Amino acid sequence: MSSAPRPSPGSDDPIEAAERRWREDVLEPALEKTGQRQEAFVTQQLHWPVKDLYTPRDLEDAGFDYLKDLGFPGEYPYTRGTTPGGYRQDFWKMLQVTGFGTAKDSSERWSKMLEQGLNGFIIEYDLPTTNGYDSDHPLAEGEVARAGTAVDTLPDMVQALDLPWDKLQHLNSVCNAPQPVNLAMILAALEEKGIDPASFTLQMSNAILIEYTCVGRYIYPPKHGLRIATDCIEYTIRNCPNWIPITVVSAQIYAARANPVQELAFGFSIAMEYLDATLERGFDVDEVAPYWSFVTGLEMDFMEAVSKLRAYRKIWARLMKERYGAKRPESLELRLISSPGTTGLTLQQPLNNIARLAIQMLACAAGGGAYAITTPLHDEAHALPTEEAVRTGIAIQHIVAHETGVADTVDPFAGSYMLEVMTKRMEDEVMAEIEKIDAMGGALAAIEAGYFQKELARSQRARFSEIEEGVRKQVGVNHLVDPDEDRSIEVFKLGQEAERKQKEQLAKIRRDRDEELVAKTLERVREAAMGDENLVPPILEAVKALATQGEICDVMRDVFGVYHPDSLTSGV
Repeated sequence: MSSAPRPSPGSDDPIEAAERRWREDVLEPALEKTGQRQEAFVTQQLHWPVKDLYTPRDLEDAGFDYLKDLGFPGEYPYTRGTTPGGYRQDFWKMLQVTGFGTAKDSSERWSKMLEQGLNGFIIEYDLPTTNGYDSDHPLAEGEVARAGTAVDTLPDMVQALDLPWDKLQHLNSVCNAPQPVNLAMILAALEEKGIDPASFTLQMSNAILIEYTCVGRYIYPPKHGLRIATDCIEYTIRNCPNWIPITVVSAQIYAARANPVQELAFGFSIAMEYLDATLERGFDVDEVAPYWSFVTGLEMDFMEAVSKLRAYRKIWARLMKERYGAKRPESLELRLISSPGTTGLTLQQPLNNIARLAIQMLACAAGGGAYAITTPLHDEAHALPTEEAVRTGIAIQHIVAHETGVADTVDPFAGSYMLEVMTKRMEDEVMAEIEKIDAMGGALAAIEAGYFQKELARSQRARFSEIEEGVRKQVGVNHLVDPDEDRSIEVFKLGQEAERKQKEQLAKIRRDRDEELVAKTLERVREAAMGDENLVPPILEAVKALATQGEICDVMRDVFGVYHPDSLTSGV
């Protein structure tokens, strides 16, 4: 039977009358012969019912208003995009997430990537670096240079930034917990290399509250993490106004199996926690809101993904205008990086991931929500990407940009009855969830109470159960499975040499540096941490004195303490 209610018999509306005739005379006879593939259809993540047919009546039922809910590109509420011409004006910046080995290993790979058609890249650091440990720390054993680039001291960062600067437009550095150290190292390295910070855009994640929610690469208790992040925001706005000092990576919430409503509500609540902290330092909302940035990931449900991007823009504009009273258009315009998702990439039949990435990349472009798009790579479920996978990922972006036509008009799926209904419903449900978080005291209180973590744990269990029970099909995993599949593909292999070289360089720096100067600058960091002075300037001096990242983070560990979450509320 049909999955939509029959239009009322007494209606005089010609569309309803036509639909009633179609259901009685065309659809029902067809279904009596073949039936439907399944009894009910729902979206993949939100499990919203999917009707067999959407008409203008659905827009009316949703309370959809063209000018209020859709409008025009480059104008409030920005549902259709933040620029009037969309991708007709220019394509998005094409990025990839990357990082491995020593700084020299990474800079060589990054230079090749820029030569092959990328505009920039997102640096991932190894686990010791992102957790504030030096490469020679006992806990770093076996993890040095594995899951990202190893950076211990200023010379590492100087080497990492040995790049073709004429081709680099955008650099994103992901190092949340030790962010002020990472920022200081980049500033000092640029100074040593004679590169003007205004010549490119540096974007920092600097979103430590995400780490407490679902990632786990935190060091200090949440309130101190928030203070450190705010120090970086304040310093950057005052000293490097063309850089982007805060990026809420809601993609990490999505990767923890949040549905779109959870991802947007949790992400926006975290963003507002940073914004409130920054406003307390004397800034005006229109002075700082344009700096806020976000990263999101998309799933395979195409219509759900496109509606998420559109709702993302609209909700940010609404929050800035209605809650904060922002007036500048730049404050209302969402700055977003989008990405095909990594959670749908499978270990089984890895070449199928190329098709998945292409479909999700098409959704990124069709949603028009991003000034930059980054593409994961099809072999990431196996190992660090090979150079061939990097080239394929770059090609996917260029194929969608140049060969599909999806970028030739603004918001190409606008007006789709299904899409507009989903976008409107997503907005309403996200706002309702934000109000729920507000009632708890905001994002920081919700994190400390374990609310985000518990909700994500529930969502994870539900998603994994769908795969295990076959409710949701994944080719190669629970559908079209090849029991004799040979999973051996060419993978990138990093030997032990990188860790050995990194430790040797660190040992040499420790031998040759001025220990008295290092101790003096570390004491200045301690004094700043114990007070309310911005931490970036004293950390910058320590970095220039060749204090290591681990030494600087250890000083802050002594002052702030180390965060140990309650296992009953950590959830994830």
